[in-house]
Amino acid sequence: MNNTVTPQCQPGYRGAIIAIILCLIWMVITGVIGILGLYEDPRNGSHLSVLITVLIPTVFFALLFIFFPAIRRWTKQLNLAMLTLPHAWRTVGFTFLVGWYYGILPAGFAAPAGFGDFIIGIAAPFIAVALWLQWSGATHAAVWFHILGMTDLFFALLTGMTGFGVPDEQMTTIDPMTTFPLVIIPTVFVPLLFMAHVMALTQISMNRK
Repeated sequence: MNNTVTPQCQPGYRGAIIAIILCLIWMVITGVIGILGLYEDPRNGSHLSVLITVLIPTVFFALLFIFFPAIRRWTKQLNLAMLTLPHAWRTVGFTFLVGWYYGILPAGFAAPAGFGDFIIGIAAPFIAVALWLQWSGATHAAVWFHILGMTDLFFALLTGMTGFGVPDEQMTTIDPMTTFPLVIIPTVFVPLLFMAHVMALTQISMNRK
């Protein structure tokens, strides 16, 4: 019996381990860049280093997915509920609202990012349970959940980088997001969660074929 189960399970575990190792390496790299102060402050109008850091893991995964069938097979094997549940940690987006309340972060950035993350974080366990129990309409709800989650990440990153909707005199309050440890959020967790959304939607699409 072990001979039939092991070959099926090993690729999934191997892929997960490799993904975790790559994420840790990327976290160390971006952390060092942040500690050295090499990321530009948003108020300076230059966001190239942050943008590159966000795009590298995203594009890297996209290329792997396109050119390596094994990555597509691995994605298809993943549990959709387990791809959804990690988004529950985004309830920590409440801290953005706390920062807004105490005047640490500007409303134009903290309000949409904080409320968006908090709502997605609260919804994640319910969507995951519905998927796990295979409730009617769970997959349809998951599609909307992941689309809205991607939208939230995109606009939070856009606002943080460009200061869209933030008065010029308040732009300095976003600067801490480009220093360690807060820089880990846009450079590591944002692309990681964005890829999780993409993987979930891709899996749903592949399983419907």
